[in-house]
Amino acid sequence: MFDVRDHDPAARRHRPPSAPRHGTSPTGVAVPSRPVICENGTCIVDTVRSRWLAFAPAIAMLLVVSCVSYDGGTTASATAAAATAAAATASASAPTSTAASVLDERFGLLLYDKDAKVRSEASGALISSFPAQARSFTFYSRVISPDGRSVAYWDPVANGAHLHVRPVTGGADRVVLTARPEMKGNAFTWSSDGTGIVAALDNDCQETCAGPAVNELWTIDLASGATERVASGSIWLPVTWDRGAKRIAAGVTGPGGYLVAYDVIDLNTQPYPVRRTPYNPTVLGRLKASSDARYVLLHTMGVRDSLAWWPLAEPEKRAEVAFDGVAADWRPATSEIWWSSGLKPAGCRTAPCAATDLVTFDVTTGAARRVARGTVGPLLVGFRVDGSAAITAVPGGSALIVVDVQTGSTATISVSGQFGETVRLR
Repeated sequence: MFDVRDHDPAARRHRPPSAPRHGTSPTGVAVPSRPVICENGTCIVDTVRSRWLAFAPAIAMLLVVSCVSYDGGTTASATAAAATAAAATASASAPTSTAASVLDERFGLLLYDKDAKVRSEASGALISSFPAQARSFTFYSRVISPDGRSVAYWDPVANGAHLHVRPVTGGADRVVLTARPEMKGNAFTWSSDGTGIVAALDNDCQETCAGPAVNELWTIDLASGATERVASGSIWLPVTWDRGAKRIAAGVTGPGGYLVAYDVIDLNTQPYPVRRTPYNPTVLGRLKASSDARYVLLHTMGVRDSLAWWPLAEPEKRAEVAFDGVAADWRPATSEIWWSSGLKPAGCRTAPCAATDLVTFDVTTGAARRVARGTVGPLLVGFRVDGSAAITAVPGGSALIVVDVQTGSTATISVSGQFGETVRLR
């Protein structure tokens, strides 16, 4: 059964059979049964999503184009793919659009179907593939570089893990981090300027292990190849690395996979101080950074989902955002948080479920506005690398709806595999 509450665009790859979760739920949060990720007798809960993420393989490429109103403009009748839960009804006076006016051959999609595959956004042509080895919290990783041109991945991810970097279009890769034999790869992210990576390592002793747990956070300078252990002692989920300000932001997870704290690691002085903001009670949620690393977003999932944001180094300035969606993300090169709104049926969490609006909130001005009206996926799963289009997911099927943020025009494309991130092909 499709359940939009279980979705997160980064929670991907292959899962073992479900097992009982460890730990207890935060106070006042009703948490559905979720799968765990198990390896060598250690089980870690997948806190983000479960059932609907493995999209059914598409039989053929299907492009269905519709036009939706933008900033109060006119609308045209919308025809959606068969997987779309509902169709928008609007005025027939608006001009029609074509797939070519929405989709862009310069960009592509990263999809997970056994291995990770890069395909063209417009034609669906397969561009390249690479291994998709996963364990523990690797599904939190930001795999694609900020400019969309490079990909990072673990191979192997187990003992003596190697982190590779290569162009998204294929070609030679290079190993940028080699772990000690007893250490395994975990979540990682790119620096906001794309010149470095911050990665978590551990010895697979997290919840049920009887021995001492070893957890480390490492930085990698891609130009020089220099690596450095900058912190140890916690299970970190790296959020971003601001190299200009010399700060790393990371979530801290614990029993049950809940977020137990938010850390800011200051690289200006040694030993590097770690400033911790604990969550009490712990929360089921996801942290995301704006593309310039200035701000951090927390999406908390529970009886009622919520959004909050703060300046990266100032979590005490946390501000809540009025939120009526199920997934949110930063639009690249802006201070805007976007999500799908107008869920139909109202408050839906299982199929059939659709959305009628895209909503944006600018954290610097406090301005909120509805920027598109029509049929969009209820899950805003990401943006084109340059921020020119929003990617929304269609419930109950193998389709994505791409929304041009300037015109409001949409194109529905079928996909074979699970959406990960967007890439730049040229």
